[in-house]
Amino acid sequence: MPNQPLSERLPRIGGLVMFEAAARHLSFTLAAQELRVTQAAVSQQIRTLEREMGVVLFERLHRGLRLTRQGSRLQRAVTTGFQHIADTADDLRSAARPPVLTIGVTFAVATFWLVPRLAAFRTAHPELNVHLFATDRGFETVAGQVDAGIAFGDGAWSGFQATLLREGEAFPVCSPSYLKGRPRLARGEDLLNETLLSLQDTRMDLMDWPAWLASQGVQGSPRHRPLQFNSHTVLLQAALEGQGVALGWSLLTDDLLARGRLVRPLPHVLHSQRGFYFVLGNGKRSEAALAFRDWMLGQFADAELPAPAAQLLA
Repeated sequence: MPNQPLSERLPRIGGLVMFEAAARHLSFTLAAQELRVTQAAVSQQIRTLEREMGVVLFERLHRGLRLTRQGSRLQRAVTTGFQHIADTADDLRSAARPPVLTIGVTFAVATFWLVPRLAAFRTAHPELNVHLFATDRGFETVAGQVDAGIAFGDGAWSGFQATLLREGEAFPVCSPSYLKGRPRLARGEDLLNETLLSLQDTRMDLMDWPAWLASQGVQGSPRHRPLQFNSHTVLLQAALEGQGVALGWSLLTDDLLARGRLVRPLPHVLHSQRGFYFVLGNGKRSEAALAFRDWMLGQFADAELPAPAAQLLA
């Protein structure tokens, strides 16, 4: 009777919920465990539902249950209806919550490049909740937990499209105070007389002094004991404090050089085959992730951006 209210036409909702679980598991016991009620309560609700509808929904076998033809028909209807309600409820909950954007970066990228600019992005998108996920263990370790990120590597990350932001370039940097009272540096060999700040972290892809010095044809060993760090962020902080000469990298030292907090005592540059990439998941992309992509690429609008890494590697 279509004109009757749904409240009069529908079976009891509690019974339908228990029926759905029992039909899915083909077990009153497993349904009871899922719903955190007793097996007797499920059995009683199913018997009440069968009496109310005037049909037998399950064949009670020696071991387990089997849906009758009427039971299978009701299962399809209940599953479809409950799924639609659940999907709608998820959509309503999502709409009521601020969108979340999770960004994966290294600690150095976060500290020296992204965080100083993050306020501008949040001002442009106040509706977003931004979560910054920093790690130096490689982008692969957080890829399943982030929407987008800035990663250093060769541009190949499974499940992500990568767009090159900056080529990897390494060059000596130090604070202006470190150079005061010291002989002027003119050649790569002159660095052997300086305190070199060394990165000792095998998890990272950033090269260290031996590779850089060898690329400049420098032979011999530093005459002073180096200061060693397992964090690129701490290493650059030591350089800012005037404790020695570090290898600076494009992107990471851009702002520090522009503000004069670091200087380049030598012009020599080593070009790496790796670089800094913006990475965005290939799957369903949220509006928050797309907004961050547009903002990120806008930060490099003055430079000609390369094609996505997938095309470069083809």
